[in-house]
Amino acid sequence: MSVLLACSGAADSRAPPSPALAPTIAPSPTSAARVDLAAPTSAARVDRAAPTSAARVDLAAPTSAARVDLAAPTSADPAASATRTTPQPPAPPVAPTPDAKGLRFARACAPGDTLTIAAVGDLLLHHELQIQAYAAPEGFLAVWGEVKDLLALADISYANLEGAVATGLNRKGEPVTDPGRVFDRNVYSSYPRFNYHASLLDDLIRSGVDVVSTANNHALDRESTGVDATIAALDRVGLAHTGTRTRGATGPWHAVTRAGGLNVAWLACTFSTNQIPDPDDQVLGCYAPAGALEREVAALAADPAIDAVIVTPHWGREYSDEPDRAQRKLARRLAEAGATAVIGSHPHVLQTWELLRTKDGREVPVVYSLGNFASHQPELPRRSSMILYLGLTRPPGAKAHVHGVRYVPLHVRQDGERYLVEAIDRVGGPADSRALTVGVFGEAAVLAPGAPLATRPACP
Repeated sequence: MSVLLACSGAADSRAPPSPALAPTIAPSPTSAARVDLAAPTSAARVDRAAPTSAARVDLAAPTSAARVDLAAPTSADPAASATRTTPQPPAPPVAPTPDAKGLRFARACAPGDTLTIAAVGDLLLHHELQIQAYAAPEGFLAVWGEVKDLLALADISYANLEGAVATGLNRKGEPVTDPGRVFDRNVYSSYPRFNYHASLLDDLIRSGVDVVSTANNHALDRESTGVDATIAALDRVGLAHTGTRTRGATGPWHAVTRAGGLNVAWLACTFSTNQIPDPDDQVLGCYAPAGALEREVAALAADPAIDAVIVTPHWGREYSDEPDRAQRKLARRLAEAGATAVIGSHPHVLQTWELLRTKDGREVPVVYSLGNFASHQPELPRRSSMILYLGLTRPPGAKAHVHGVRYVPLHVRQDGERYLVEAIDRVGGPADSRALTVGVFGEAAVLAPGAPLATRPACP
């Protein structure tokens, strides 16, 4: 879980977390004159709290004839001739070697501070999912609660919030009586204008989500007033957000989260607002005005307080499994401007990944689309998605870079009137959804059920 430092549309001055207490490490048992610190012995008992009698063993200073050497075997030890070995900490888990569809990073083994990021695609909450969640005591965890532990594996988790969170606003953005936590098709509605009850944000936090994108083609689904209301709701619960800002605001478009001692900037944009006017310039565009997004990225990359810049564009053609020319060209410009990674959304299906090498020698992974994390779109490509994991390293005196990627294949299963986001390998299917995802991203990068999150391959 990360610490929110700042977010778009409002200033946040929370302090970083206090350093953890240093663990107290008990010494290992010895051989011949073994001293048991856990249970009382007879004459040679060692009491760390109070002095003992004649047979006292002083662990701080050497004694005379009765000295007990904790480092080497004594003559009374039956195994005195055996060589004592110091227990070594277990080796950290390593990621598999990438296969032909995977991404290979030249600096995967560079030393430095590390953190992990989890990212999921579109929260496109059609009426079926809203009805289910509002009726359930656990809220939207009734939809995706089975994978919240997988989000919690990472230090920072991200999702694309596709729609408004605007209490008491109808489809035209006009104030009306709020119906409460119920899908009424007026205040809380679905396609073509999405608006969600504010309890969704609490459920995202309980799911381990740290930061969301609010820049997408549904950002203005409750007009300008809805953008203001959504930002206010996010700020109330302390959920970082990027890509929109309140009317009249001149603050940053980006959010900053802190984890593992690293400051990660998030910058979202969108190609469209579904032809809903944006008279107050509340939504950051990906393509217009020309060059504006790239300048934002370059400024963040040059900021000495920022260790990494993650750009999350809402782009591409719906339901196309291939990135278009505009996506690829923008990805290149973002990489050259200083992006650490690019994670896309909007097509509602998975699109491939690739590793871009910049003119200054950096490696920037681009995942063109993560598909739908949660939706009611029953077609196989639209109900197949994944949790993406990025591993980052910040070498001493340098910016962070991505050292490895992993993923968990997901799908949305319909069970009567319930919709459930599931990890395919955990539940044993469906095979067709898994084959689709693995066919795009390869088998080697799949994180198996119950496996530790390892993003770095074996290093010499």
